[in-house]
Amino acid sequence: MTLQRRPVIRAHVLPLIALHVRPDQLDLVSNNAKTLAEAAYEPGSHVWGLWVADTLVGLMAMINPAQDTADDYPLIDPRDGTPAAYLWRLMVGADFQGRGYGAAALQMAFAQTRDWGFSRLFAHVSHAPHSNLPFYQHHGFANTGVVQDGELVIAIDLHPTGPT
Repeated sequence: MTLQRRPVIRAHVLPLIALHVRPDQLDLVSNNAKTLAEAAYEPGSHVWGLWVADTLVGLMAMINPAQDTADDYPLIDPRDGTPAAYLWRLMVGADFQGRGYGAAALQMAFAQTRDWGFSRLFAHVSHAPHSNLPFYQHHGFANTGVVQDGELVIAIDLHPTGPT
């Protein structure tokens, strides 16, 4: 089945809060309740539920810095100062991992980045030994060498039709 991204509505809130990663991944991504709560105060934020047919399988949140009217979000590439979209959160529920949904969500994030007019996408990953950095690297992200708030900053340069 095909992964779909849908805007979060009130009826999705409790099911999203109930969706969790595996216990060994709890230190890799914030829980969905935190993301939903913070989104109301994060300028330029967009939060979507990830669905396969009628089954909620995950959550994706991004930030469009062009919509950050406070202009206080540090979404600048440390290499050259180019503004970029930010993949704020990506989680796939424990029962749905290993089915390609994370990879499909990244493709959606790449497309959204381009739709917003950016050619670069940033994210943060944990410094933990069991980090999900290899997953992101497999999909074209590179470690920028920058550490913010104890997490590695990763980035991908995008062409109009796909990753570099």
